[in-house]
Amino acid sequence: MPITSKLKLRSERADAALPRTLWDWLTRPANYRAVHEFRVAAESGDAARLTTLLAPDVAVVVDSGEAEQRPPRVVGGIYDAVTLLLYGMAGKPGATLVERPINGQSGLTVNRGDEVTAAMTLDFTGGLISMVWIRLHPVMLRHWNQI
Repeated sequence: MPITSKLKLRSERADAALPRTLWDWLTRPANYRAVHEFRVAAESGDAARLTTLLAPDVAVVVDSGEAEQRPPRVVGGIYDAVTLLLYGMAGKPGATLVERPINGQSGLTVNRGDEVTAAMTLDFTGGLISMVWIRLHPVMLRHWNQI
């Protein structure tokens, strides 16, 4: 067996032996920092800062969660994404953005008082936000709110 094959096998075994929680811990700080920066930029209405955090081909998916099963709305590109995000998150009276884990990854919730009105997760590519998933409709989130 060539040396490169042995090294490859060794590295594959090492990756398999690495506990998933350790991997999550190692990658967590970068994502949590990015989510924090995203929240601060969105709350303050800083379009320039928000633009620097987004990938050029960013997509924002908004799922209304309504009973009529409307398809999710997808907005692509930095300009449209920034416009949508700032409209939906910047300075809404009574609404607060809270950083918290959602489905095992860093995310945000939009709260009005004690009620969660939306949940957001962010996907990253190369350190930039490539996808923002927004789930609306508190009725669909009622079981999640109790956790």
